[in-house]
Amino acid sequence: MFWILLAFAGLAENGSAAVIERLEAAVNNQIVMKSDLDRFRKTIPLRAQLDPLFGGTTIAKEGAKASDKDILEFLIDEKIILQQFPMTDAEVEQEVNSIQANNHITREQLKQAIGAQGFSFEDYFALIRVGAAKRNLIDREIRTKVTVSDDDVRNYYYNTYAKGKPAPQAYQVEIVTQKDRKKIEAALAALKNGAAFSDVAKKYSDDDSASTGGELGTLTEDQMNKGIRSELKKLKVGETSGILGTAKTRFFFLRLAGVKTADDQRIKQVADQIRSQLAGGEYQRQLELWLERQRQLAYIRRAGDPPIAGLPKGT
Repeated sequence: MFWILLAFAGLAENGSAAVIERLEAAVNNQIVMKSDLDRFRKTIPLRAQLDPLFGGTTIAKEGAKASDKDILEFLIDEKIILQQFPMTDAEVEQEVNSIQANNHITREQLKQAIGAQGFSFEDYFALIRVGAAKRNLIDREIRTKVTVSDDDVRNYYYNTYAKGKPAPQAYQVEIVTQKDRKKIEAALAALKNGAAFSDVAKKYSDDDSASTGGELGTLTEDQMNKGIRSELKKLKVGETSGILGTAKTRFFFLRLAGVKTADDQRIKQVADQIRSQLAGGEYQRQLELWLERQRQLAYIRRAGDPPIAGLPKGT
């Protein structure tokens, strides 16, 4: 790639050179031109409808005011996605046909609707390709890595919605106890290695609750001594404490299985909203991790980058 060819120049009326196009970046065997950045700005409203990874991004919020640098990085990522999940013209055509069928419109009616928004069918076709490739990325690489548990929802509620409000009133607690220090350490090790808490309690605990998997039931704060209450407040739902107690009082560890409060009904009301918000954040995180891995494997060179060591200047 010869970076001296950054611009294609023609002669203006006064005879001076005028830049009519500029090479902004190379991504493996494909390029991003200045006109691609300009087209991106013009088609942002259409992209917002068709690109599943556009909403919620900084560029989506800034719109046409987004910097060239941010748009370029977005398009570099997009090139990588399209290269990893290529869509043939025939596959894109099939996507468009499905849209027409679902909306009971002809190709001509579709073109008229797109034109009424100020866009060309070519712009629409290109963004359908982009959208399909990104959905394939989500389905094949991202979706299976995104999980939001009930514990995640509850923890988010208490750390965000209920922050600063009175502490929860009661706790669902599970326990494993042992006189022998080595046995309690073995029990905690088994739990950390993936064993279910109930199985660990039944195998190792010498408490009466062992037969029910260590369940102590729901305890209000005034039913617990200060030390236990303090340890439980350090835990998130689903977490287990370290080893507590002494040989004299018995060694034990606790698991916070749940929290009972007057807010339980409120949690049910906002659970779907919280789950969606947490999933969106995790989708974005997994996408960034995937793109980072792909960027490390790709050849990416931007206009203005310093020369590559060992190559002649200007390459």
